[in-house]
Amino acid sequence: MATAALYSNPPLADFVLSEAHGQRSRDNIVVVQDGEAVVSGTVLKQVANGLGEFSMAEGATGNPTAGTITVGGTAAGGLYSVEFTTATQFKVFGPNGDQVGSNGTLGSAFSAGGLGFTLTAGDTAAKAGDRGILEVDAAGGVYEAFDGTGDAVAVLYSHLVAATGNTRAVGFTSDCEVKRSALTGLTAAGETALRTRGIKVRGTAGLPGISTPAL
Repeated sequence: MATAALYSNPPLADFVLSEAHGQRSRDNIVVVQDGEAVVSGTVLKQVANGLGEFSMAEGATGNPTAGTITVGGTAAGGLYSVEFTTATQFKVFGPNGDQVGSNGTLGSAFSAGGLGFTLTAGDTAAKAGDRGILEVDAAGGVYEAFDGTGDAVAVLYSHLVAATGNTRAVGFTSDCEVKRSALTGLTAAGETALRTRGIKVRGTAGLPGISTPAL
């Protein structure tokens, strides 16, 4: 999974007028990209389900792969350990160390704890003691650019260069004032939805100035 660069070029959009104390308005998020850049100041909506990525740990002998990984609303976010007991059998342990579901088998669907995936044998067979890592971003922490459907819920702080897949970033998700002229993808319905999250859009459409409530 990609991570947003510390120093952005283009620079971060100057859209934040105020935020809650201690950066309480910000959250670490994951943004799904489809090959295009996502600029700072883009309005975001949540993706219904979480995301998962599988890889074998360093030093493993085998190289099985995972197909589509489904992450439901009950799945906890974090790192899961997939531990092989034989060349074809494995156990899944959650971020808290507890086993998730029953033993799994290569080539058969595994479904437990809100997770669903199938591991397929690679060119080199796994052996007992091999370990895989399943990185899960829980539902609620995954976003994509707001396209006018669904509800706008956040504003992207990071600038994300063109990529395909899932990128870690920072977003404003609550209790802040933002500048209308610096936002990308804002609609009237989106503005209304953002306000329910405590994100207030300031400024008049088509005008560069900022209007705030009179004291």
